[in-house]
Amino acid sequence: MDNYNWLIENSDVPIRYNLMHRTKKDAAALENELLSNEESVYWLKQLAEYSNDKLVANIHGSHDYRVENILGKLWVLGFNSTIDTFDEKVRFYIEFLNRQIDSQRSSELSFNKIYSYHDYETVLASFLSLCGYSNEHCIQYIANKRINILYNFTKEKRYDIYVDGSQYPGVKKEWQPYLINPDLYMDGNIAIPSIHDYILFSSVYNMLPSEKQSMVDTIVDWLFDERYSEIKNRYGYFYAPGGTYSAKSIIIKLHLPNLKNDVMENCEIQGLLFKVYLMSRFNTAKKTEWYNLARMYINQYATKTGRYKFPKIMVTDKKDKYFTDGGHMNLGESRKLKLCDEILSTYWMWLIEN
Repeated sequence: MDNYNWLIENSDVPIRYNLMHRTKKDAAALENELLSNEESVYWLKQLAEYSNDKLVANIHGSHDYRVENILGKLWVLGFNSTIDTFDEKVRFYIEFLNRQIDSQRSSELSFNKIYSYHDYETVLASFLSLCGYSNEHCIQYIANKRINILYNFTKEKRYDIYVDGSQYPGVKKEWQPYLINPDLYMDGNIAIPSIHDYILFSSVYNMLPSEKQSMVDTIVDWLFDERYSEIKNRYGYFYAPGGTYSAKSIIIKLHLPNLKNDVMENCEIQGLLFKVYLMSRFNTAKKTEWYNLARMYINQYATKTGRYKFPKIMVTDKKDKYFTDGGHMNLGESRKLKLCDEILSTYWMWLIEN
């Protein structure tokens, strides 16, 4: 029996819904069951709670009430733009983004200005696009803007992103070596790619004209230079004068663990599957040594039946963890079931390969 049919026979409704929806079969008959799944109920409640002005200042972070974790988890569970109950709640975010891209910003650099572009545009757009809203004007506008900005930076193959932080007032001594050059965000738009940029591009890539796809390929290729690995895992600190703080960490780097090492840290193992999934969306990434090593690493967990059973940390799901770090990998499966880890592992491998 192939893995698709095995999963259909053994999985709870979120995986069955995902499989049918992604293979363009009629999944509508499963919607009511999906809506009543215990995990779905919890995350839809979170979505309803923050589908209003509470989302402001609650977009990025590790808590379950952060919008990026809510939308990320609901995407994992299978929620998308074709589900009316989901769409009704998500419309608030689409309307917010449409207003956001037209809003006027101050000419002065500030953290609020940087957040207004990163959190209130890129982060939101990345997860809304994952959930099937790629055709919305606001998503296309943000994706196109980010492609242009990041292509202009990455085509130069630059990795010298730091300046001497001791020359900037108010920057903590231990942060000074990792102060990111203000030239890379002087207008508020950050010119170095975050993990959220790659999430956004992964879901719009196949819709782009060939010229734009080529630009995204350049942005993706930038990840695989040895000099990229020398950049701090969370990039570093941004500088803006005049506020309570002079320096802040804002964006998350798409950290690629060194798969040539015999031992990886738990946090690297935990987030590996989602990163492999992201890279599997880009043909240029699949040609790299890193991607081939990653596939070799996860293939070691194939069973004799052709299914997969990863270590629990790779399919973990815990409260108040970053979705982008692989903290919400379950799809409504009961942890009490003997087959739980094998079902989750086999599904994630199917997702990477399809």
